[in-house]
Amino acid sequence: MPAEAIPKINLIPLSEVNEREAKYLLRLADVTTSGELVKKSEKDFHQSEALRVRKEHWEHYLRCDGIPRPYVPVDVRTFIAKIRHFDDIESKGSVSWTLSIDERSILNQNIFRTDKTRDKMRSTKDDPGGHYENDIEKCLETLKQMDTMLDNQAELELMTTKVQYEIMETYSELEEEINQLFNRLTYRIMHMQSAYMITEDNKVATWSHRTGPWQLDLWGLLNVSVLFNQLEIPVMLATFETTGVTVQVPMSMLVDCMTLRSIHTEFDNFSQNAKSFEPPIMSSTNYPNAGILDMQESMINEWIMQQDLQEETLAEMLHRREEYEEVMADIAIRVEQAAKEAKSGNEGKGPKIIIPKAPREPPLVPPNMFPDIYNDFLRIEDSQNTAFLDEVYHPRNLRLFPGEINLRECIIQGGIYSIMFVRRPDQTEFNKFNIVWHEDDRLLHTMPELVAETKRNHHATEMMRRSRATLVTPANAKLEDSDLPFFHVSIQLPPDLCKWSEPEVCHFLTEMQLVPPEPRRTLAEFGASSDQNTRASTADSRSSIRQTTRLSVDSTTNIFRPTIRMMLRHTRYSGIGSISAGLMLKDFTLKDRLLSHLQVRNVERHAIPRIISSFKFPADFLDDLPDVEVSTNKKGLFKRQDAEVVAKRPELGFDYESQLETPERMYPYFPKVEPVQQADSDLEDSDEPQELTLAGTSHTMHQLIEDLNNIKVKYRAKPNELLNQPDEPEKKQPKEKVKEEVVPENTSTPKKDEKEPTPGRRRTKRSTAIRPESEFRGSDKFEEVTHWTTKHIIDLEINKVTHKLTFKTDRLGIFGLAFKRYDHFPFREWSLQPNEENPEEVIFSLDTFHVRILFYISAKGVRGYVTDIIKGYAAKPVKYLEIKEPIVDFKMLRKIFVAKNINIFAEHDASFYITNGYYSMKHVASEQHTYKMMALHCKSMKFYRSSWNRLANRRDIILGMKLAKDNTDYSEVTVRIQPESTTFVTVTENCSDQENVIVLSYKNTWRNIGNFTDLHMAVCSMSPTALESRNKDSLLLFYVKKMLSLSRPLSFS
Repeated sequence: MPAEAIPKINLIPLSEVNEREAKYLLRLADVTTSGELVKKSEKDFHQSEALRVRKEHWEHYLRCDGIPRPYVPVDVRTFIAKIRHFDDIESKGSVSWTLSIDERSILNQNIFRTDKTRDKMRSTKDDPGGHYENDIEKCLETLKQMDTMLDNQAELELMTTKVQYEIMETYSELEEEINQLFNRLTYRIMHMQSAYMITEDNKVATWSHRTGPWQLDLWGLLNVSVLFNQLEIPVMLATFETTGVTVQVPMSMLVDCMTLRSIHTEFDNFSQNAKSFEPPIMSSTNYPNAGILDMQESMINEWIMQQDLQEETLAEMLHRREEYEEVMADIAIRVEQAAKEAKSGNEGKGPKIIIPKAPREPPLVPPNMFPDIYNDFLRIEDSQNTAFLDEVYHPRNLRLFPGEINLRECIIQGGIYSIMFVRRPDQTEFNKFNIVWHEDDRLLHTMPELVAETKRNHHATEMMRRSRATLVTPANAKLEDSDLPFFHVSIQLPPDLCKWSEPEVCHFLTEMQLVPPEPRRTLAEFGASSDQNTRASTADSRSSIRQTTRLSVDSTTNIFRPTIRMMLRHTRYSGIGSISAGLMLKDFTLKDRLLSHLQVRNVERHAIPRIISSFKFPADFLDDLPDVEVSTNKKGLFKRQDAEVVAKRPELGFDYESQLETPERMYPYFPKVEPVQQADSDLEDSDEPQELTLAGTSHTMHQLIEDLNNIKVKYRAKPNELLNQPDEPEKKQPKEKVKEEVVPENTSTPKKDEKEPTPGRRRTKRSTAIRPESEFRGSDKFEEVTHWTTKHIIDLEINKVTHKLTFKTDRLGIFGLAFKRYDHFPFREWSLQPNEENPEEVIFSLDTFHVRILFYISAKGVRGYVTDIIKGYAAKPVKYLEIKEPIVDFKMLRKIFVAKNINIFAEHDASFYITNGYYSMKHVASEQHTYKMMALHCKSMKFYRSSWNRLANRRDIILGMKLAKDNTDYSEVTVRIQPESTTFVTVTENCSDQENVIVLSYKNTWRNIGNFTDLHMAVCSMSPTALESRNKDSLLLFYVKKMLSLSRPLSFS
């Protein structure tokens, strides 16, 4: 047994173990007591919320405003059907007012004559934008109510899984209906162009509509003859005044009756379909203890984790000692045998006795002694948290492509700009003779796939060279030779949108992408990882801690647990960006039972399309077995089988190997099939399939579909296996011949060689064209990806004076502005104190990286404003954002701040994307419990940021506080809050041998007159009346705690 390093483990007596347990139970009781003071406010708030929801439902019933109930999918679909029905009536009933024009109507002498002149009839034309504005507003209101419902975990848990899926489907249908409303409005305007669109030069016609959440512009050429090759400028400039967009169209895209549409929406219905909108969901249901929100639950789980770790460590130490004693006993026996042989003189006659080397003696564990594993617990708990964050939230898990926007790092702000070509229906007009050629049931055809010819247009360049000396060009035109082949898009932005950061213009696309190969580890990496594992196993040999449920927790209060909405969205999207309907199919047995008509129909619908043309069923193989057996039997006499012996036919299944002898295409064709999800089973207890001994034997419908899918996957992988086969070794050519055939790349090839290429050269070209084996393994797979990308955006420019953004591209489509999500992080300063002017309000001041935000929190909600960071007093500060009326809905509060490019609410993966400065993520349960205690004492205490907090460890929270009514500095204290205790300290920094490691030293002050479990006990020790003067307003306490929990100033400052 080779000697190995045995870690040194400190032992503690049983009395100290019992003492630690008693202290832990005491701390748990203290935390429970202080937590109960806050839980009452949470209970009151939830009761008031339940009453508010019931009141809203009743008011919705009384209003009869046409908005459907968001939790009833049938109502939502009926609402969509009503919109389409009444829109058809409205469209078919509209008649062009130009057909009623009669300029001679005023020449009539009849006193009852009707004025039908053009000016008079123009005033009577209808406005189709108002009708569609009302429909879109109702759709947006329904989506808003559905968002509120989908974010409510309690309400979703009361629904069945089927209803949850139906709600998600209706949500997507509503978003699609908004797009269809824009298309129907566009089609209605274009097929009655002369009635609605305005023209000034009888060449270009425009139409626009503006409302609160969206604006729409149409720009198109009239049905007139235009000689594009003879234009003075080889481009056309389309100006959309309502949306603030200007597009320079290149020569290659100019056609007759060209029409462009520009839509600017303040809402974003596209980003949630992008693949990087949400992080991937873990397949496991175990989450680390570091994500638990409730402090009491966290303490219980951490204590159980310490107990398990201590038991495993003790068992490992006893096992090592037992092994050591067995080895030493064996050595003693062998030494004794060797001594007897040497004494008897038979040393060289028998086999030589080998005496092994004595191993290193492990420590002896005396009775009633236990290992001290607290430091190991801290290390393992921190490593669990770090490993989980790296596994789930690291950007590499999103598998981003080059140029792709990471929506976890960026956020789309400023609205969505949809700029694209639309196809106008053919029209024929002659006097009062008007014909419109409708097609495809009056559907609008958008053309986002049109791509400009980016190669240099010599004709356009020549035109510019001839006319450049005398031509007066528009100010916005880009007429350089390199600019002519591209679209040039200019967007007028709001003044404050780009004040603190500049965006990236991105393009929303759905396209097929080559899956990047998985990174391969080299032998050196494997060796390094094995060394690390060896060292880790040596260090942790005293306790082989595994990722089991004992060290993880499946808690509903864990922040890492995905919401129901996230799980529904990920289930609905089976791949990255690929939509999967996911039909719910109930399982049923296929053996020894007569199938019903519906079950036969399901087999025909879902199983047969998955079968390839050469597929053989098990019955076909059984029919072929007698012929094979007859041909293989030996000739001669054979014995007749007894009548009692019954030949048992083998049971075959659906497997891939049995199909290999059947001829099939090298690249088999698989039609598109419906994806199937497993629903609740219809199997009875007697029908439940037993554990199968034969691979591929299908007893149920789900097993049959799974087997057919496995065959499909293996057939698709078969071409790669053929291509990955090693080539036959080529015969070596004579050295002289090789010298004659090898030609350097930088030298010219003789004409004789060009006309008669040698076989060796052809083989060289073929071998360089074929990709290596490593590429076929990982990069032969394509997938449909929906994402925001910048690969088609060129030369982005932002003018901060005129607030105009300009870029060029080779295609139009859906554009967005991607800003850095965490550009305002980390926070510079923060404080929480009562308002001296209004005792019912609490002021929460937060200095971000760019601005200062003042929140005034009361029982009515949250109000405030955003201004510049200044040191002195400003009588009239500049307010970039002001909320005058208190807001109760924090989701609406977040949307208001994000719309102004001010994001102060971090996600769980924010630590991977904040780059502006130092910060320290804190222990979640301890941090959330501290926020509750701050909200509990916010009327008597002032809490503020400590500069040491960002340098402290994850389990150390450094907080500054003082008595609110004390204007001096005597009551200012620094508190160190840990999950185990809270102390008053003075902090200093020690020297460290490592450059990136900061070591802080904590010295207790005279205020530590007792053992304080949490911040509540520390505050009570400073002020005898703290418990009486605590915040007793349930709504105010909840709003303060909610504001602190969402912004998390202790972690991000």
